[in-house]
Amino acid sequence: MTVLKKKKKSSSAEKDSGLKTFLERPLPGAEEVSRFEEAVKKEAAAEEAEKNLSAIYHDKQGNLVDVSRVKKRRRLRLLILFKQIFILTLLACGFYAGYYYYFQRPAGTSAIVLIVQAPEKALAGEPISYDIAYSNDSGLALSKVKLEAILPPNFVITESVPAPSGINAWNLGDIAVGGSGQVVISGYLASPVDSANVVSARLSYIPANFSSEFKKEASANTVVSGLGFIVSADYLNTAIIGQDNEMKLSLSAFKSNHLSDLYLKVSGSDNFSIAKVSLEDRESVPENQQEGSASNDNIVNLQNAGENSWLLSNLPIDSEERMTVALDFTLKAKNQDKEDLNLRLIKREADGREMTLWEKTVSFDATKSDLNLSLALNESKTDQTLGFGDTLSYQLEYANNGDSTLYDVALMAVIKGDFVDWSSLRDPLGGSVAGGAIVWTKEQIPSLSELAPGASGKIDFSLKSRNFSVADLGADTSINSYAQYGLNNNQEGSSEDNRSNAIKAQLNSDLSLSEKILYFNEDNIPVGSGPLPPRVGEKTSVRVFWTLKNNLHDLSDVQVVLNLPQGVEWSGGENTNVGSLAYDADNRQITWRLGFLPISVYRADAEFNISLIPKDGDRDKILVISPGSTVTALDSLTGGRISYKTKAKTSKLEDDEIAGLSNNGRVE
Repeated sequence: MTVLKKKKKSSSAEKDSGLKTFLERPLPGAEEVSRFEEAVKKEAAAEEAEKNLSAIYHDKQGNLVDVSRVKKRRRLRLLILFKQIFILTLLACGFYAGYYYYFQRPAGTSAIVLIVQAPEKALAGEPISYDIAYSNDSGLALSKVKLEAILPPNFVITESVPAPSGINAWNLGDIAVGGSGQVVISGYLASPVDSANVVSARLSYIPANFSSEFKKEASANTVVSGLGFIVSADYLNTAIIGQDNEMKLSLSAFKSNHLSDLYLKVSGSDNFSIAKVSLEDRESVPENQQEGSASNDNIVNLQNAGENSWLLSNLPIDSEERMTVALDFTLKAKNQDKEDLNLRLIKREADGREMTLWEKTVSFDATKSDLNLSLALNESKTDQTLGFGDTLSYQLEYANNGDSTLYDVALMAVIKGDFVDWSSLRDPLGGSVAGGAIVWTKEQIPSLSELAPGASGKIDFSLKSRNFSVADLGADTSINSYAQYGLNNNQEGSSEDNRSNAIKAQLNSDLSLSEKILYFNEDNIPVGSGPLPPRVGEKTSVRVFWTLKNNLHDLSDVQVVLNLPQGVEWSGGENTNVGSLAYDADNRQITWRLGFLPISVYRADAEFNISLIPKDGDRDKILVISPGSTVTALDSLTGGRISYKTKAKTSKLEDDEIAGLSNNGRVE
């Protein structure tokens, strides 16, 4: 080691030389300063550690402690343990907070919100709105924001708020952090029933500190649930060559209609010739609103609008009336066995767009026959739905449209189905029954011995469908009917040329409703209160029990309705295992809404209380406490509407045997 010796005080020249040398040294750079500060920190840390260790291994007098003999203190150890747990808890919370902040919280472009709201269902022409909402929750300001809406092809815009800056596009400019907005597009759908109409929106933007464009998309769907009225076609499925044939288009139940004008377009092969289209008399039309009157504003008009096109204007709104469009046509020749005729109801917009709302293609069997047969079931010549136990009322019309007399004509009505109840047949003419058919000859109808040209007649008969039983599970639930003829008493040999139209009747699901009104339930426990029989000025409460049972098919739009008579009040206590019960006080109506009822739910029950306080005028009277409840449903398989009403119930409580022992139902 080199030993430095002390020097005497330097002279003035030496002092100047040292100062000069100091001043000429360069200043340290940032890196050197950083390294210096780091070295200082390390040195300070070492000294601090040495002091701490010294404190641990020396006692208060400065003497070295014998570590092997240090006594453990239980309380101190517990304190240290609690401190460690506390520190670990803080660390865990901090770790979770950091994890949530970086990985779970909405951040960045994923927090740009775009929502499209549209009604799930709408009627054709019904005013609806698409609500497109957007917001910026990303923590980044957005620039050059643009919103675009892709609307369904058959959506007609009536208003947009705010107004678009382009075709269904809005330039929104900049959106600050937390900014939001909404675009509302109003209009209506002119689409076919059951069609899906998808509306989508696209939001494009550039986040702060980015140069690329980002996009966000959202969509919603609206199904057209109906036209707002009912359209049905009634026709024979046979068309006689060279003769006048007719089909009818029926429009009814305009209670929810939002359409005022529609075009009827008819198209087919060149073999069709449309002779005439006319509007028959409307039902339920006020006497002061008949055609030809001074005020035609509310009268439906039918006028030719071009080749095979007709305009129906001033369709009823909020009305239950019915109208019929009759279409007369002929087939020129038998070019093929079947001929198709297409019918469409079209909404024409101001911009010239034509939108088809309803369409039906009718297929006719082209026949060449001198004897024309026409079969109708329940006043309809087309396929239909029926209920178990319903009456099937038939009408068979026949006419000789040829130029020669037909001799010994035999007419036959064929009715096939597992649920035909032949024991219920009512035939005033007494035709013979064999093999699922009824035959009439000159023995029952003398005029059939010689049927001259132009001669015609009709036969009316009826029978019923059988009720359903458990043993019928798996049986065919359809009933098929048609008529045919033979000459010279020949009842055999069926062909397309000697048959009438065919009608298929599909039986709806076996839905039943039971209504019981009880004071004592089936366990003889009182569920009612008050005097029995009812007493003037005093309150008597009873309980209503509804039971629904269903076989065969799934059902939708199921509900039960009871309209309370005057003097009978709703008393609550409702309970049901399916659906919901509600009371409309304004209309005095109790409604049990079940909605969709699958075949797996064989039985559904509901119950509630009603009450009555008889008045002086009710004394010694039997009061009606239920006019009968009505169940309605839509058969998911057949498409038929089911409706059934229970019998009326009185204060005699006809379903309560225990109450009947002391209750005659007359108000005391």
